[in-house]
Amino acid sequence: MSPAILERCRKMVDRPLKRRLRQAANWLLIRRNGLAEMGEGAQLAWETRVPVGSRLGRFAYIGSGFRAPSPISVGDFCMISTNVTIVANDHGVDDPETPMRLAFRWQHHVTVFEADAWIGHGAIVRAGVRIGRGAVIAAGAVVTKDVEPYAIVGGNPARTLRQRFAPEAVACQDALLYGEIQGPGEP
Repeated sequence: MSPAILERCRKMVDRPLKRRLRQAANWLLIRRNGLAEMGEGAQLAWETRVPVGSRLGRFAYIGSGFRAPSPISVGDFCMISTNVTIVANDHGVDDPETPMRLAFRWQHHVTVFEADAWIGHGAIVRAGVRIGRGAVIAAGAVVTKDVEPYAIVGGNPARTLRQRFAPEAVACQDALLYGEIQGPGEP
């Protein structure tokens, strides 16, 4: 991340007293939730729990009512609003000799939210999906497949409504956030 952007976050999101309080609270949250990592300035809303082994990037935010069955990886500056749910594909529907109620197919799939993504209130995301950097998921959207970087998606099932920026602006945004332009697939 760009040092200039990190410093802006420290000044605007985490002023000195708040930073010290958050460091203590995050130390407890890491242990309570069994997190693999919790970056500087990361925030969990009151009574929000994330699965064991999850990673939260710097200045990431997860709102109240968040639910996920498997670990998540949340990039720097990512915002996940209230009542967002990650759902698993956990029942088989193809075996005529087994009722669906008994056809469990439980597997852990890590869901990835890349840097600077914004997930709107009440969105539902299928476990194992990758939300690209800078993407916006509309409130109430049902995301069943990967979302490209800087795409704005909405609906059920979610589809691309438009791109956030023109290609030249993407390069500018990447340079601002990262200090250099990132290659495809790099969070």
